[in-house]
Amino acid sequence: MKLEEQLLELVIIKPYSKKIGIIAEELEKKSDFNLYKDMEKLKGTWELRWSSSKAPFLSYSPLVDNLQIIDPFQLNGLNLLKPRGIKSIIGTGIVAKLNPINEKKIGVRFTHAGIIGPNFGRKKINALAEIKKEQKGWLKITFLNNDLRICRGDKGTLFVLRKIKNETLFEKFQNFIYEM
Repeated sequence: MKLEEQLLELVIIKPYSKKIGIIAEELEKKSDFNLYKDMEKLKGTWELRWSSSKAPFLSYSPLVDNLQIIDPFQLNGLNLLKPRGIKSIIGTGIVAKLNPINEKKIGVRFTHAGIIGPNFGRKKINALAEIKKEQKGWLKITFLNNDLRICRGDKGTLFVLRKIKNETLFEKFQNFIYEM
């Protein structure tokens, strides 16, 4: 079994396995990711399945979808924590503007944060506030294929994400950003 297949199986079946970090580091060494040639693969909805961070909001939970929705062509992103199983953009979110730094790094500037709610009649409940004090960082993408993304944050955290094939959620994200 190829390393990519082993890692994908582990993050789905055993998302707390210590082997995940080891295999992810092996894949990083073999990666030929280039943002400019792989942008289409980067586009979409990604579920955080493993992280080297101890912070609860940067960890996998069986009760919560921890998602990153990325539109690299429009330079928009959304980190979304939502109850598992709900197919809408509902939960706690942080909106980001993206900026390619080089062929491996993407700059991230967080612009809005808060609660993204459901529709109540014709009105959508949103309690997003503009982030006044500049909050920014970067992600270095160290491996990418059609199913997995491995990256490192500006503080050294290693992340392993699985791509979710959900065009509807991605379209809702695009509409959400447009309506902001």
